[in-house]
Amino acid sequence: MNRTLEGENASRIPWYLTAVLFASTSVIVGIIWDISWHRTIGRDTFWTPAHLAIYAGGLAAGLSCGWLALKTTFAGSGTEVGRSVRMWGFRAPLGAWVAIWGTIAMLTSAPFDDWWHNAYGLDVEILSPPHVVLAMGICAIQLGAMLMALSWQNRASERGRRLLGFAYAFSAGLLLLTLAVLMMEYSMPNDWRGPVFHMISAGVYPLVLFAVARTGRLRWPATWAAVVYTGMTLVMMWVLPLFPAEPLLAPILRDVDRMVPPEFPLLLVVPAIALDMLLRRASRPGQAPARRSA
Repeated sequence: MNRTLEGENASRIPWYLTAVLFASTSVIVGIIWDISWHRTIGRDTFWTPAHLAIYAGGLAAGLSCGWLALKTTFAGSGTEVGRSVRMWGFRAPLGAWVAIWGTIAMLTSAPFDDWWHNAYGLDVEILSPPHVVLAMGICAIQLGAMLMALSWQNRASERGRRLLGFAYAFSAGLLLLTLAVLMMEYSMPNDWRGPVFHMISAGVYPLVLFAVARTGRLRWPATWAAVVYTGMTLVMMWVLPLFPAEPLLAPILRDVDRMVPPEFPLLLVVPAIALDMLLRRASRPGQAPARRSA
Protein backbone atom coordinates (compact mmCIF):
# COMPACT_ATOMS: atom_id res chain seq x y z
CA MET A 1 0.00 0.00 0.00
CA ASN A 2 2.76 2.47 0.95
CA ARG A 3 4.75 1.56 -2.15
CA THR A 4 1.71 2.17 -4.35
CA LEU A 5 1.03 5.51 -2.72
CA GLU A 6 4.69 6.50 -3.10
CA GLY A 7 4.57 5.60 -6.79
CA GLU A 8 1.45 7.74 -7.29
CA ASN A 9 3.06 10.70 -5.53
CA ALA A 10 6.26 10.28 -7.54
CA SER A 11 4.22 10.66 -10.72
CA ARG A 12 3.57 14.33 -9.95
CA ILE A 13 5.87 17.30 -9.65
CA PRO A 14 5.87 18.27 -5.94
CA TRP A 15 5.06 21.87 -5.21
CA TYR A 16 8.49 22.65 -3.76
CA LEU A 17 10.17 21.41 -6.94
CA THR A 18 7.80 23.63 -8.91
CA ALA A 19 8.80 26.53 -6.65
CA VAL A 20 12.51 25.91 -7.26
CA LEU A 21 11.94 25.65 -11.02
CA PHE A 22 10.02 28.94 -10.88
CA ALA A 23 12.87 30.45 -8.86
CA SER A 24 15.44 29.29 -11.44
CA THR A 25 13.36 30.82 -14.23
CA SER A 26 12.81 34.09 -12.39
CA VAL A 27 16.51 34.41 -11.60
CA ILE A 28 17.81 33.90 -15.13
CA VAL A 29 15.09 36.10 -16.65
CA GLY A 30 16.06 38.79 -14.16
CA ILE A 31 19.76 38.41 -15.01
CA ILE A 32 19.18 38.82 -18.77
CA TRP A 33 16.82 41.72 -18.06
CA ASP A 34 19.38 43.35 -15.76
CA ILE A 35 22.15 43.08 -18.37
CA SER A 36 19.82 44.69 -20.91
CA TRP A 37 18.99 47.38 -18.34
CA HIS A 38 22.67 48.23 -17.88
CA ARG A 39 23.37 48.16 -21.62
CA THR A 40 20.38 50.43 -22.32
CA ILE A 41 19.77 52.71 -19.33
CA GLY A 42 22.97 52.36 -17.34
CA ARG A 43 23.56 51.91 -13.63
CA ASP A 44 20.32 52.63 -11.80
CA THR A 45 18.97 52.17 -8.30
CA PHE A 46 19.33 48.77 -6.70
CA TRP A 47 15.52 48.37 -6.63
CA THR A 48 15.03 47.88 -10.36
CA PRO A 49 12.41 45.36 -11.57
CA ALA A 50 15.22 43.16 -12.90
CA HIS A 51 16.93 43.02 -9.50
CA LEU A 52 13.61 42.28 -7.82
CA ALA A 53 13.05 39.35 -10.19
CA ILE A 54 16.52 37.99 -9.40
CA TYR A 55 16.25 38.14 -5.63
CA ALA A 56 12.58 37.13 -5.54
CA GLY A 57 13.63 33.94 -7.29
CA GLY A 58 16.39 33.39 -4.75
CA LEU A 59 13.96 33.88 -1.86
CA ALA A 60 11.42 31.50 -3.43
CA ALA A 61 14.05 28.76 -3.68
CA GLY A 62 15.35 29.32 -0.17
CA LEU A 63 11.94 29.48 1.52
CA SER A 64 10.53 26.43 -0.27
CA CYS A 65 13.63 24.33 0.39
CA GLY A 66 13.83 25.63 3.96
CA TRP A 67 10.24 24.48 4.51
CA LEU A 68 11.17 21.10 3.04
CA ALA A 69 14.09 20.79 5.47
CA LEU A 70 11.84 21.59 8.45
CA LYS A 71 9.14 19.22 7.25
CA THR A 72 11.59 16.36 6.63
CA THR A 73 13.29 16.90 9.99
CA PHE A 74 10.24 17.15 12.23
CA ALA A 75 7.42 15.46 10.28
CA GLY A 76 9.07 13.38 7.59
CA SER A 77 8.21 9.75 6.99
CA GLY A 78 10.79 7.02 7.32
CA THR A 79 11.25 6.94 3.56
CA GLU A 80 11.73 10.71 3.36
CA VAL A 81 14.24 10.70 6.19
CA GLY A 82 16.11 7.81 4.60
CA ARG A 83 16.48 9.72 1.34
CA SER A 84 17.63 12.92 3.06
CA VAL A 85 21.02 14.32 4.00
CA ARG A 86 21.72 15.47 7.56
CA MET A 87 23.26 18.92 7.97
CA TRP A 88 23.32 21.26 10.99
CA GLY A 89 20.96 18.90 12.77
CA PHE A 90 18.33 19.16 10.02
CA ARG A 91 17.46 16.76 7.23
CA ALA A 92 16.57 17.53 3.61
CA PRO A 93 17.26 16.12 0.13
CA LEU A 94 20.69 16.97 -1.27
CA GLY A 95 19.18 19.19 -3.98
CA ALA A 96 17.36 21.23 -1.34
CA TRP A 97 20.60 21.85 0.58
CA VAL A 98 22.35 22.95 -2.60
CA ALA A 99 19.51 25.37 -3.39
CA ILE A 100 19.53 26.74 0.18
CA TRP A 101 23.27 27.40 -0.11
CA GLY A 102 22.59 29.17 -3.41
CA THR A 103 20.02 31.42 -1.78
CA ILE A 104 22.44 32.35 1.01
CA ALA A 105 25.13 33.19 -1.56
CA MET A 106 22.70 35.30 -3.61
CA LEU A 107 21.46 37.28 -0.61
CA THR A 108 25.04 37.79 0.56
CA SER A 109 26.02 39.20 -2.83
CA ALA A 110 23.25 41.85 -2.82
CA PRO A 111 24.72 44.34 -0.29
CA PHE A 112 28.23 43.43 -1.49
CA ASP A 113 27.29 44.37 -5.06
CA ASP A 114 25.65 47.63 -3.98
CA TRP A 115 28.75 48.59 -1.94
CA TRP A 116 31.02 47.63 -4.84
CA HIS A 117 29.23 49.97 -7.25
CA ASN A 118 29.19 52.83 -4.73
CA ALA A 119 32.89 52.37 -4.06
CA TYR A 120 34.25 51.64 -7.54
CA GLY A 121 31.55 52.83 -9.93
CA LEU A 122 30.35 50.86 -12.92
CA ASP A 123 31.52 47.33 -13.68
CA VAL A 124 33.64 46.97 -16.76
CA GLU A 125 33.06 43.22 -16.88
CA ILE A 126 30.38 40.74 -15.90
CA LEU A 127 32.54 38.64 -13.56
CA SER A 128 33.30 41.18 -10.85
CA PRO A 129 33.76 39.76 -7.30
CA PRO A 130 30.16 40.37 -6.14
CA HIS A 131 28.84 39.06 -9.45
CA VAL A 132 30.91 35.89 -9.06
CA VAL A 133 29.27 35.28 -5.66
CA LEU A 134 25.87 35.93 -7.23
CA ALA A 135 26.64 33.62 -10.15
CA MET A 136 27.70 30.83 -7.81
CA GLY A 137 24.43 31.18 -5.92
CA ILE A 138 22.36 31.14 -9.10
CA CYS A 139 24.14 28.06 -10.44
CA ALA A 140 23.67 26.36 -7.06
CA ILE A 141 19.91 26.97 -7.16
CA GLN A 142 19.68 25.59 -10.67
CA LEU A 143 21.89 22.63 -9.81
CA GLY A 144 19.69 22.00 -6.77
CA ALA A 145 16.63 22.03 -9.02
CA MET A 146 18.34 19.50 -11.31
CA LEU A 147 19.18 17.19 -8.40
CA MET A 148 15.65 17.36 -7.02
CA ALA A 149 14.09 16.75 -10.44
CA LEU A 150 16.52 13.88 -11.10
CA SER A 151 15.64 12.24 -7.79
CA TRP A 152 11.91 12.40 -8.48
CA GLN A 153 12.38 11.32 -12.08
CA ASN A 154 14.24 8.16 -11.03
CA ARG A 155 11.44 7.21 -8.61
CA ALA A 156 8.56 8.06 -10.93
CA SER A 157 6.20 5.52 -12.38
CA GLU A 158 5.93 5.08 -16.13
CA ARG A 159 3.03 7.53 -16.20
CA GLY A 160 4.92 10.36 -14.51
CA ARG A 161 8.43 9.70 -15.79
CA ARG A 162 7.98 11.82 -18.89
CA LEU A 163 6.69 14.84 -16.94
CA LEU A 164 9.47 14.67 -14.36
CA GLY A 165 12.01 13.97 -17.08
CA PHE A 166 10.96 17.20 -18.77
CA ALA A 167 11.29 19.04 -15.43
CA TYR A 168 14.86 17.73 -15.26
CA ALA A 169 15.61 18.79 -18.85
CA PHE A 170 14.01 22.19 -18.19
CA SER A 171 16.24 22.82 -15.17
CA ALA A 172 19.28 21.73 -17.19
CA GLY A 173 18.31 24.15 -19.97
CA LEU A 174 18.17 27.00 -17.46
CA LEU A 175 21.64 26.03 -16.23
CA LEU A 176 22.88 26.10 -19.83
CA LEU A 177 21.41 29.58 -20.25
CA THR A 178 23.05 30.79 -17.04
CA LEU A 179 26.45 29.50 -18.12
CA ALA A 180 25.98 31.14 -21.52
CA VAL A 181 25.23 34.48 -19.84
CA LEU A 182 28.29 34.18 -17.61
CA MET A 183 30.46 33.56 -20.67
CA MET A 184 28.87 36.34 -22.69
CA GLU A 185 32.06 38.42 -22.65
CA TYR A 186 33.80 35.61 -24.53
CA SER A 187 30.87 34.67 -26.78
CA MET A 188 30.26 37.79 -28.82
CA PRO A 189 30.25 37.16 -32.60
CA ASN A 190 33.68 38.78 -32.99
CA ASP A 191 35.08 36.34 -30.42
CA TRP A 192 34.10 33.31 -32.48
CA ARG A 193 37.24 33.75 -34.57
CA GLY A 194 39.57 33.35 -31.60
CA PRO A 195 40.56 30.27 -29.60
CA VAL A 196 39.25 31.41 -26.19
CA PHE A 197 35.58 31.15 -27.19
CA HIS A 198 36.05 27.62 -28.56
CA MET A 199 38.08 26.40 -25.58
CA ILE A 200 35.56 27.70 -23.04
CA SER A 201 32.56 26.42 -25.01
CA ALA A 202 34.12 22.99 -25.50
CA GLY A 203 34.82 22.74 -21.78
CA VAL A 204 31.39 23.81 -20.50
CA TYR A 205 28.47 23.03 -22.81
CA PRO A 206 29.33 19.37 -23.63
CA LEU A 207 29.61 18.60 -19.91
CA VAL A 208 26.03 19.72 -19.21
CA LEU A 209 24.60 18.20 -22.37
CA PHE A 210 26.28 14.83 -21.76
CA ALA A 211 25.09 14.73 -18.14
CA VAL A 212 21.51 15.37 -19.20
CA ALA A 213 21.67 12.93 -22.13
CA ARG A 214 23.06 10.20 -19.88
CA THR A 215 20.66 10.59 -16.95
CA GLY A 216 17.47 12.01 -18.48
CA ARG A 217 14.54 9.65 -19.00
CA LEU A 218 13.11 11.48 -22.00
CA ARG A 219 13.62 10.21 -25.52
CA TRP A 220 15.74 13.28 -26.40
CA PRO A 221 16.87 14.73 -23.03
CA ALA A 222 19.88 16.78 -24.18
CA THR A 223 17.87 18.09 -27.13
CA TRP A 224 15.08 19.26 -24.83
CA ALA A 225 17.60 21.03 -22.59
CA ALA A 226 19.09 22.81 -25.63
CA VAL A 227 15.57 23.73 -26.81
CA VAL A 228 14.82 25.32 -23.42
CA TYR A 229 18.07 27.31 -23.61
CA THR A 230 17.30 28.44 -27.16
CA GLY A 231 13.63 29.18 -26.53
CA MET A 232 14.24 31.26 -23.40
CA THR A 233 16.89 33.32 -25.20
CA LEU A 234 14.65 33.92 -28.20
CA VAL A 235 11.75 34.98 -25.99
CA MET A 236 13.96 37.54 -24.25
CA MET A 237 15.23 38.72 -27.65
CA TRP A 238 11.68 39.30 -28.86
CA VAL A 239 10.16 40.72 -25.66
CA LEU A 240 12.81 43.16 -24.40
CA PRO A 241 12.81 45.46 -27.48
CA LEU A 242 9.06 45.95 -27.00
CA PHE A 243 9.81 48.22 -24.01
CA PRO A 244 10.96 51.80 -24.74
CA ALA A 245 14.06 52.99 -22.90
CA GLU A 246 16.86 55.52 -23.31
CA PRO A 247 20.36 55.93 -21.85
CA LEU A 248 20.50 57.99 -18.68
CA LEU A 249 24.15 57.68 -17.77
CA ALA A 250 26.96 59.44 -19.63
CA PRO A 251 28.98 58.92 -21.71
CA ILE A 252 26.35 57.81 -24.21
CA LEU A 253 28.25 56.00 -26.93
CA ARG A 254 25.22 54.32 -28.48
CA ASP A 255 21.88 56.10 -28.61
CA VAL A 256 19.01 53.61 -28.34
CA ASP A 257 15.29 53.97 -27.78
CA ARG A 258 14.45 50.35 -26.87
CA MET A 259 15.77 47.81 -24.40
CA VAL A 260 18.84 46.13 -25.90
CA PRO A 261 18.13 42.40 -26.46
CA PRO A 262 20.60 39.59 -25.82
CA GLU A 263 22.66 38.08 -28.61
CA PHE A 264 21.27 35.26 -30.77
CA PRO A 265 21.75 31.92 -28.95
CA LEU A 266 24.39 29.42 -29.91
CA LEU A 267 23.07 26.50 -31.96
CA LEU A 268 23.46 23.97 -29.16
CA VAL A 269 20.46 22.05 -30.50
CA VAL A 270 22.60 20.54 -33.26
CA PRO A 271 25.27 18.93 -31.02
CA ALA A 272 22.54 17.99 -28.52
CA ILE A 273 20.67 16.00 -31.18
CA ALA A 274 23.92 14.34 -32.25
CA LEU A 275 24.75 13.45 -28.64
CA ASP A 276 21.31 11.95 -27.98
CA MET A 277 21.54 9.87 -31.14
CA LEU A 278 25.07 8.73 -30.29
CA LEU A 279 24.17 7.62 -26.77
CA ARG A 280 21.04 5.84 -27.97
CA ARG A 281 23.07 4.01 -30.58
CA ALA A 282 25.80 3.12 -28.07
CA SER A 283 23.27 1.65 -25.63
CA ARG A 284 21.82 -0.81 -28.14
CA PRO A 285 24.58 -3.47 -28.04
CA GLY A 286 24.08 -3.96 -24.29
CA GLN A 287 20.37 -4.64 -24.63
CA ALA A 288 19.09 -8.18 -24.74
CA PRO A 289 17.88 -9.18 -28.20
CA ALA A 290 14.13 -9.29 -28.61
CA ARG A 291 12.56 -12.75 -28.92
CA ARG A 292 11.03 -13.54 -32.20
CA SER A 293 7.64 -15.15 -32.30
CA ALA A 294 7.40 -18.51 -33.94
